[in-house]
Amino acid sequence: MLFSMEDNEIPTMEQLLACPVSCFIHFVANDYGYAGSKKELIVNWVQTFFLKAKSETSKQANPNWREAMDGPFNEEYWKATVKDLEMLEDMDAWEVVDQTNDMNVIDSIWVFKLKRFPDGLVKTFKARFCARGDQQLEGVDFFETYAPVVQWMTVRLLLIVVMLLNLKSKQGDITAAFFYADLDDNEKVFVCMPQGFCKDGKVLKLKKTLYGLKQSPQMFWKYLTKAM
Repeated sequence: MLFSMEDNEIPTMEQLLACPVSCFIHFVANDYGYAGSKKELIVNWVQTFFLKAKSETSKQANPNWREAMDGPFNEEYWKATVKDLEMLEDMDAWEVVDQTNDMNVIDSIWVFKLKRFPDGLVKTFKARFCARGDQQLEGVDFFETYAPVVQWMTVRLLLIVVMLLNLKSKQGDITAAFFYADLDDNEKVFVCMPQGFCKDGKVLKLKKTLYGLKQSPQMFWKYLTKAM
């Protein structure tokens, strides 16, 4: 052991500085142009990596519904679910209909995420309402799932061209991307109402592609190519 520590305990600054491998880390960093002190290196980089690893592996960061609503952050997770549903309703993502025996109603699920800053402090609580696409039936509520994905070779070649021509590259992220795409008219997808907001005998008839549906990537690709 490089340093002794209890289970699930983040090493202190003193333990990290006293650890023999810290000298090696500092040596390698200097070899690659780092000019700061060993303490600055540990404080600004190594210690934050330990905190980030702990926060990402913590079960608390990805609770299920019961864990989220019975846990210490239940109020924050509840607000996140309300925010997500309000956004979907504003986007006219579905209509509430009566359930009938001829429907293939797939389950829904909440996906929660506790995001933290590198130093371990809480950044935000996220909740996303998703569909159980593994319960869909081909030829009933989906027909095609193909969507093109860029190859890493293409990305690398593009970055090389940017460097050679001294260009600037930009990247963007579309929030809740799949929710912008519409389902085809021939696709009738019915989903159970979200846990915590259920109504007896009612289900959701989707108009938009929820996360989790088999056809969501394809429909977003069609939406994006048309929009661009």
